[in-house]
Amino acid sequence: MTKATRDGIFGLLASQQRGGRAAGHAVTLGPYTYIPAPAHCSAGINGTLTKDGPPVALRATEPILRHFLDVMAELEADLARRWIRSQGSSGFTPAK
Repeated sequence: MTKATRDGIFGLLASQQRGGRAAGHAVTLGPYTYIPAPAHCSAGINGTLTKDGPPVALRATEPILRHFLDVMAELEADLARRWIRSQGSSGFTPAK
């Protein structure tokens, strides 16, 4: 895990944090890349998942993946807030 940045984002799901609901931004998930369907498209258009080959359209699993990424982004934002807050209130006195 990386250190928190000034805007409180650890960087794991930074595109999720800034754009909200993936907003058409590609998200790297390990060796895979998830490209969500544009928000304004019809329900028949699905996002895709790729890894070293042609993209695979997500039909049944895209709503589950989107929900998972949304929850992870919320957890990341909460953790970043707690991390930043804990940095300011250490129980140790700084060395001189």
